[in-house]
Amino acid sequence: MIGRNEKIPVILQSGNQMIDIILNGRLASAEAAGVEVEILNAQAPETLPLSETDLCSLMLNLVDNAVAAASAPGIERARIRLELRVKGSFFVFTCENTCAAGEAQKKDGQGLGLKIVEGVVARYDCLMEMERAAGMYRVTVAIPTE
Repeated sequence: MIGRNEKIPVILQSGNQMIDIILNGRLASAEAAGVEVEILNAQAPETLPLSETDLCSLMLNLVDNAVAAASAPGIERARIRLELRVKGSFFVFTCENTCAAGEAQKKDGQGLGLKIVEGVVARYDCLMEMERAAGMYRVTVAIPTE
């Protein structure tokens, strides 16, 4: 992944090389597909207690799900918004996306991607919050930095 990073446009620089590689690649693809990308804050610790595999699984599944939902038919303004910040002894990653109004109300049928995210969250004693509203879906994951 690091070798391919030279060809990926820089959309964010968080201070964590792996997060930057993961997100810049996906966000560049999202923008190319017509999804507006907004970065509210891009601050991450240089290292995290997650394995690279689990960090990739967590980030890619959240962002891929967000891009898919924002790109669905009937979405007036395809948009995802990310916020990465360090708060106390946690790295907080928030991924918000537009979605169809009916999608925002679904409680069941969470795909395999969200189950993978939930597994990573449980393995590392992270905190996760999901919020659904008309036309919006937000997931926040707080990862202990110690």
